[in-house]
Amino acid sequence: MYHIKNDQRSIRSSEMLYAGLAKLMREKEFVDITVTDLVEAANVGRTTFYRNFDEIEDILHLRNDQVFEGLRKYVDEYRERNRSGARSELLKPMLRYFYLNSEIIELLMKANRIDVFQDSFRKLLEPFKPLLRSIHDVEEVYVDYLIAINTGFLTNVLTHWIKSGKQQAPDDLADHINLLITNDVSPWASIYGQRKADY
Repeated sequence: MYHIKNDQRSIRSSEMLYAGLAKLMREKEFVDITVTDLVEAANVGRTTFYRNFDEIEDILHLRNDQVFEGLRKYVDEYRERNRSGARSELLKPMLRYFYLNSEIIELLMKANRIDVFQDSFRKLLEPFKPLLRSIHDVEEVYVDYLIAINTGFLTNVLTHWIKSGKQQAPDDLADHINLLITNDVSPWASIYGQRKADY
């Protein structure tokens, strides 16, 4: 767990520790990084680390929470400017945002902790339950399944895009994915149909 006080010294120390961790993760495996390695890379003392964090992984949790707070604000502003019921309503601003803020996803993937990112996505989508329910026209009991589906969908799109070097522009990718997911034919049905035709 992290426990950052709301003062400039604590904030600056946490930023230095994050920068040190990001640097180390480009050089070695996350599991091989020690507190000694980290405080040396960040140029802070062990006391500073333990004043702000319980364990190294907490630094990733903190940065992830900070990034998602920025994403929440960005999505809110986007939705104010662009009122539509399109399914890409969340995808387009998320891709735009993570085009510039993908480092935390890259680090969480390297640390094999993409679940931290998924949990934040789930929390982010909670307020959109009414929107998801109206778009998909489902009973309330199934909305949590929609949250799970959308969390998996968004996480997988982002991780694949980032692993591929973000080759597509955010808006182009959102528009193409929107076309794919609004297709009336189930991808499973088309795959199964193709396999049957091959026999």
